[in-house]
Amino acid sequence: SARRAAPLLSRRALFLGGALACPCCILQPEAASALTALAKPSGAQEFDLPRDKARDSGFAYGMANSMAEYERAVAPRKKELFSKLLASLPETDAVVVELGMGSFPNAEYLAATDTASPQRMDIVGVDPNDSMEGYALRSARRAGLLDHGHSIRVVHGVGEALPLRDRVADAVVCTLTLCSVVDPERVLFEVRRVLKRGGKLLFLEHVLSETDGLLARQQELATPMQVAAADGCHLNRRTLKTVEEAGFASVDAAYTELSGFYFLNPTASGIATA
Repeated sequence: SARRAAPLLSRRALFLGGALACPCCILQPEAASALTALAKPSGAQEFDLPRDKARDSGFAYGMANSMAEYERAVAPRKKELFSKLLASLPETDAVVVELGMGSFPNAEYLAATDTASPQRMDIVGVDPNDSMEGYALRSARRAGLLDHGHSIRVVHGVGEALPLRDRVADAVVCTLTLCSVVDPERVLFEVRRVLKRGGKLLFLEHVLSETDGLLARQQELATPMQVAAADGCHLNRRTLKTVEEAGFASVDAAYTELSGFYFLNPTASGIATA
């Protein structure tokens, strides 16, 4: 069945805070709760298209249970990027928005304690697939975000029309998301809109090969089938170029290649500053 349009507020907000955890909550950090309010997105109806619940449920299950090897392969780069990101955030009350949160494999990096992690982060996950929410909250609990006094909300929405006001986010996280959005340029415009001045965009995306012409041609040919089968995922996007041309003050990024993931080997990742 088709999904409704993006609502004004989240369908359900789960605040992961120490004060709600147990009778010994006085030993836990004060919870961040909701540091930023949600807002009715402009133009969402153009991009928040009807979806099939059964298909969304199957895709969410697959993403939550079949990406372990890929996540291990990108873990060193993610650790590097998230360490830099966390060190750049305010010491407390940082607002972090994750686009296409999915099953939230990035939870463990936001919960890291071996770096200068901020306290009381308000984490807002935006995803058009409502079936991802349960997996995302499970990942947040397993990573210990609860124990560190952060809050998390998973809201229905699309990157092209973020349900947030201007200049409210200290950081935006976007991993394996720009491949599947309808309009990457519009998404990056929205990212710049919601970021505070000096705010950071952390991104890691599979992209079109820059070093192997045969692989690039195969990616081009396989993209229509991939789009149909994998929730809009494109294998042929030049995401690094798109980010570099999006109007950020600076982009510190690199093109690299994984091994063993074929179409997903070519990777663009880095941090852009608003």
